[in-house]
Amino acid sequence: MTIKKRLFISNILMIAIPYVVSMITISSSIFVFGLLFNGYGVRGGRPNMQISEYGFHAALISLLLLAFFFTVMILTNRFLTKFVFKKIEQPLELLSGGVRHISEGDLDYKIDYSGYDEFTPVCNAFNDMAAQLKSSIAEVQKNEQNRKELFVGISHDLRSPLTSIKAFVEGLLDGVANTPEAQKEYLLTIKQKTEDINTMLSRLFYYSKIDMGNYPTEPEKLDIAQELTDFVTASQEEYRAKGLALEIGDLPTDKHIFADPLQLRSVIANILGNSAKYKEKEIATSKIHCITNGRYIKIIFEDDGPGVADHAIDKIFDAFYRTDESRNNPQKGSGLGLAIVAKALERMGGRIYAENILTGGLRFVIEIPMYGG
Repeated sequence: MTIKKRLFISNILMIAIPYVVSMITISSSIFVFGLLFNGYGVRGGRPNMQISEYGFHAALISLLLLAFFFTVMILTNRFLTKFVFKKIEQPLELLSGGVRHISEGDLDYKIDYSGYDEFTPVCNAFNDMAAQLKSSIAEVQKNEQNRKELFVGISHDLRSPLTSIKAFVEGLLDGVANTPEAQKEYLLTIKQKTEDINTMLSRLFYYSKIDMGNYPTEPEKLDIAQELTDFVTASQEEYRAKGLALEIGDLPTDKHIFADPLQLRSVIANILGNSAKYKEKEIATSKIHCITNGRYIKIIFEDDGPGVADHAIDKIFDAFYRTDESRNNPQKGSGLGLAIVAKALERMGGRIYAENILTGGLRFVIEIPMYGG
């Protein structure tokens, strides 16, 4: 029974019970006073003195009935109050216990409330709150761990080029490079290492802006087949020079997404750049095709590189993650490319994941909502 129904019944009984008792009291009083007045008169020329006896009994009975009436009202009130608050105390105790468990760090605690009344959605909301709080704390801990790994990665990636720059500068100062050709080679190496640092810091800045949601975007309606075709046409020679041949497979017709074109091209470039960096063949291949899946478009990139260990495949989108030996060469990149891809797609309402190909190689799958989906 809901609290509203209990209050309704309580209010009805609060009126009905005293009313019934009042009627009984009044009827009894009328009956007693009727006997009194019927017994009053003159007997043998003298007043009937029994009236005093009747009056005394009538007054006593009226007082007793009045006391009974108030007793019934008090008992009725106590009973009905207990009737109502009995249903309130149990869920309040459950909620109080739940708050205590949460405050003590037991985020897995759930309130088991079997009733069906006004407290049911409150207890369900409490359980939802506990689950969201647990998720939020886990996310905070994950972000904190990511920040620690980010700092370690930055230190690791800066140390290598800075060490090289220092060594070549010392070589110039010590006269190791004692010919113009050697000096030029040293200076070109220093220039290249400086550019590597600048590229890494630029990517780090870009990653931080996307991660904080401060990177400006100008999304628009894009034909996905046209975008992929234009990108491959414009850049296939550039990637072939890096040892990566691009192939276009099946593409959907008249399918659109809503995205920033510059960010989309950056996503494609980072994925293809990753395949080019870690290829094992002299000329590797990356095949690009699309399929539709409900209201999503899947853009699939398949290379014939070394793949990734199964235990690490979900971590390659973390910043500076290089646990997998086949992709653990800090000279081949900043370690931020795939992290930038994941963040950019998250802002587009999509996601990316990777999986190993049974015949060898790595498959990147982008899921992004279709325009209007």
